[in-house]
Amino acid sequence: MKSEYDVLIVGAGPAGSAAAIKCAQNNLRTLLIDKATLGRHKPCAGILPSVASFVLDELGLSLPPDVLIEPTELGIFYVPPSGRANGGELKNYRVFNLDRDLFDKWLVEKAVDAGVHLKTETALVALKQEECVEAALRIGQEVRKVRARYAIAADGAYSKVRRFLQGQRRQPVLTVTQEYWVGEGAFEDYFYMILNGKITSTYGYILKKKGGLLIGTGSLEPSTSIKSLNTLKNWLGKEFNLSLKLLKKREVGFIPYGECYLSQGSVLFVGDAAGLCNRFSGEGIRFALESGVAAADSIGNAMRSGVEASDYYQHQIQPLVNFIEQTSHLLEKKDDLWREEFVSTELKRYSLW
Repeated sequence: MKSEYDVLIVGAGPAGSAAAIKCAQNNLRTLLIDKATLGRHKPCAGILPSVASFVLDELGLSLPPDVLIEPTELGIFYVPPSGRANGGELKNYRVFNLDRDLFDKWLVEKAVDAGVHLKTETALVALKQEECVEAALRIGQEVRKVRARYAIAADGAYSKVRRFLQGQRRQPVLTVTQEYWVGEGAFEDYFYMILNGKITSTYGYILKKKGGLLIGTGSLEPSTSIKSLNTLKNWLGKEFNLSLKLLKKREVGFIPYGECYLSQGSVLFVGDAAGLCNRFSGEGIRFALESGVAAADSIGNAMRSGVEASDYYQHQIQPLVNFIEQTSHLLEKKDDLWREEFVSTELKRYSLW
């Protein structure tokens, strides 16, 4: 059965857009779909390590200033249970402070510029694999069927592609609740990572964002997320003199917390849909970009060589999977003595760079 596209990409976040750009650069007929409109909002701390610039370089891109938020660059500051006095900055480690919505929109526009066929407000309603990947897409009131030689699932922690292929079983997720506040405190230009078991068994964070403060926590149990966030705010008031004046927004997001899942047949999974997220810190954008590029290159290599795309992809992405497995559940069932020692060890390790 003849396919209309070489690659169907489901989800136009960083993973999907990076994959789409690379597919186009590999001269693959590519359809990129997303259920939302262009420029949709995504709950996210919006942090991209500066080392991720090499992935953008591979796509022939450089980060434009207008997708950054003041302060545009931040250091990383670990805070152990005993407080700020025993914490410190990770030397020689910087992150970009992104406007996530503008960053995603920029990447999608670059995909279109590269020749990708984009369909927004387009929902995936069915997907199966036979001679090729067959998908049913709802666009407005109409349902259209498309065929592609390969598909890339970039549709998040609750991947619909994965559910169509595996049934309705959902993967474990971490609930991340964050609030945007007008406020003040003794904060410098850092992404403060709070490791304190009395607040949450995972992590909390606070950073400056566009003249305000973004505060969040990760919670294994959704029912405890608001309590953890309130506990963090109270603790920050004592430790950093946090004074909150006006709540601008509260939002909830989810990051994968189960095993990594890379492929099934002619479908490759990238970003959160593949479980490629740092469980320890919540970092996901860099992994999304890396896996999107790797998936696109794997498909290009497979079409030229006849070797399975999944084999190429497994080989390329295995070092990242190994890292994620090493950091998975790092903080679970650890006490605050362990957290103290961890922060001390990490600060010493980074000071040697």
